[in-house]
Amino acid sequence: MEYPELNEHGARVLELRDLALAHILGENPDFSADPALFELRATNITDQVQMSPTFLEAEIAVIVASGQRPRRAQKSLYRLFKTRLANKEDTEFAAFQDKLKEAGKRGVSLKGLSFFQSFAILGHDQVWSDTGAAIESLKSLVGEAFLNSGTLLGSVREKSFIAHDDDVDIAVLLSAKSANDAAHEWIDVYQKLQMEGLISKPPTRNYGVFKLKSKSGINIDVFPAWIENDRMYVYPHTFGELSASDVFPLASCPTTGLPIPKNPEAMLAVNYGENWRVPDPNFNFPWGHANRRFKSFRHVLMSDSSVWTLK
Repeated sequence: MEYPELNEHGARVLELRDLALAHILGENPDFSADPALFELRATNITDQVQMSPTFLEAEIAVIVASGQRPRRAQKSLYRLFKTRLANKEDTEFAAFQDKLKEAGKRGVSLKGLSFFQSFAILGHDQVWSDTGAAIESLKSLVGEAFLNSGTLLGSVREKSFIAHDDDVDIAVLLSAKSANDAAHEWIDVYQKLQMEGLISKPPTRNYGVFKLKSKSGINIDVFPAWIENDRMYVYPHTFGELSASDVFPLASCPTTGLPIPKNPEAMLAVNYGENWRVPDPNFNFPWGHANRRFKSFRHVLMSDSSVWTLK
């Protein structure tokens, strides 16, 4: 794909990217990263240019080459991941990320830099198997679980995973009948899943979602759901807009055979809007608004951060 916004600066940005990549791969020992980083961040570089894949690759490579904490390149790597996949350039993203991994094998520090996978470049069979196993574990330990958010959207609309998505979403029904009780039960669920060895890492900024281990290495995100006065609450997207009968009894997904809400279209409309049937790679979930709606639930979870550890 051509990126016309790079016409003015493209040659130089491309040159800096290639010089930095050559340096971290041991092919350009004389490259000076600090001046290159200053040049990339010059005030005459527009915001549009800074969001282009070529610029993002240049910035990431230069940061890694500079010896700064590689973690500083994480946001740019995430933006590159989303941009490339939205443009169906998963091969280009994988090739660039492979170069970074090769640099790591050659001794370049990548500490704190997390790599991304997407369903565009992953085999699906193992991920669906992992998803089914997670649902069965949750059902036996907590309550009924079902495909949620992006995974539900993909299974209904795409009959598959969404190509630019990179994790699995599941909701599990708690026995709680209020937000306060749901929060306390959610803490108990965390302890239970941890004792069973199912938690991959403790939550840090958002205690309303847990990440489960999987054989495929993909993150399986688990979200709490509860029924209050016959209304459905699923953090963070459904706040009483649906009745319990919209979700239960659960149906079977025609694509995967895994459990989904009885009326998945209704939940998807709440989660993604009435136009959920039309793919929108630029969709951003309104986390701020959602967290304000679930304020009382989150307040309990945040009152004692010491419970969110791995033992």
